[in-house]
Amino acid sequence: MKRLLILLPFLLYGAEFGEVAKMVEHSGLLKAKDFEIKAQQKFYESAKGKNLFSIDASLEGIYLKTQPSINLHIPAPNLPPKFPAGAKRQFYGEVRLSYPLFSGFAISSMIQKAEWNKKKSQLEREDLKRNLYLKAASLYAATVAVKKEQKALEEALRALDLSLKKAKGFYKEQLVPLSEVKNIEAKLYSLKASLSETRVKEKNLLAQLSYLTHSKIDSVGSLLPLSLPKNFTIEDRADIKALYTMLRMDKADIRLARSSYYPKVVLLAALKGFGDTLSFEGDGFRNGDQSFIGFALRQNLFNGFSDRAKVEAARYKKLARMAYIADYKRKVLTQLMNDKRELEALKERKMWAKKELESQRSYYELTKGRFENQLASADELSRSIASLEAARAKLAAVKAKIFVQKAKILLEISTKEFERRIGL
Repeated sequence: MKRLLILLPFLLYGAEFGEVAKMVEHSGLLKAKDFEIKAQQKFYESAKGKNLFSIDASLEGIYLKTQPSINLHIPAPNLPPKFPAGAKRQFYGEVRLSYPLFSGFAISSMIQKAEWNKKKSQLEREDLKRNLYLKAASLYAATVAVKKEQKALEEALRALDLSLKKAKGFYKEQLVPLSEVKNIEAKLYSLKASLSETRVKEKNLLAQLSYLTHSKIDSVGSLLPLSLPKNFTIEDRADIKALYTMLRMDKADIRLARSSYYPKVVLLAALKGFGDTLSFEGDGFRNGDQSFIGFALRQNLFNGFSDRAKVEAARYKKLARMAYIADYKRKVLTQLMNDKRELEALKERKMWAKKELESQRSYYELTKGRFENQLASADELSRSIASLEAARAKLAAVKAKIFVQKAKILLEISTKEFERRIGL
């Protein structure tokens, strides 16, 4: 049971879209992105650590093959030409502190880049959630449309079943031939097969929705009435913000490449001991205490113009990103305008679908009356029932498409705007 709860932590029956959208947060893809964000946070903390002092400890033991000595090339009375100048056994112990006083802005650039990289991952997560919302809306609407199609098929089956009973009664009284009864029976079996197919389709859609939300969804409710804002901007989109964040990372890369033009200054201080034992009391020739404080300055003078090439490469990368962002925003706006036009076309299609449904309902009532008065054939009645069922299914499908299209437009504007309008 515990394993089942881990796999399916939430059970939803007759879920409304707001509940389904909320469950998107439990998607495995988003959880993977959360771990990536935590990793980027640690990279950022690691980069900030480079701006602090560093403490290193070391211990070295050296056993020389020969005794260190000094040779005298000028003869001196009572002195040997060669005498000891150090111990064969030497130990060095050191605790060193270093602080990067100036790195040519390399460290600050790395910290900024790590910070923007973390921000990029956060925005990518938001954009991933935007796409998951759209997928959830599409699956949810398709499931609602299939439910409506099932209901239309069930109503058609009831109507056809009543007509079959009347046809059998007419046949017993020898008012209609057997072919009329068989015609209705054939259509009845065809509708039952279609109903079975729609039930399988509904189960498949619910399974996909359950996988997407990492929840067990057994059925769905109705479609939400979504409204669109009159004025909007696409600058709040997570993917566009992510692109601007990557542009800031490109700027940090330029500063990082330029850091090689500057000298590097490091402050140094160390507690250092030397000796022929681990007590570090010297060896009789050199002092045991070799502690020091100082600085190191390093500057590259020439490296074959490699640094200049790196700066130019980083600059062109930034220019490429700027051009891509401009093109991407134009593409988003074009897609948004196209989707709004598609929405208007769907609204018009919905209006005609409603009129078609009214017409098919009237035609069915007329055909039904004519059949009961033996003025219409069973084939004509079957076709009128099928046409009515198709008109109901068509209207449900158009309503589902309108819901998805509105959700798509809202998500193309802003994820937060979409969440606000569905009550999250």
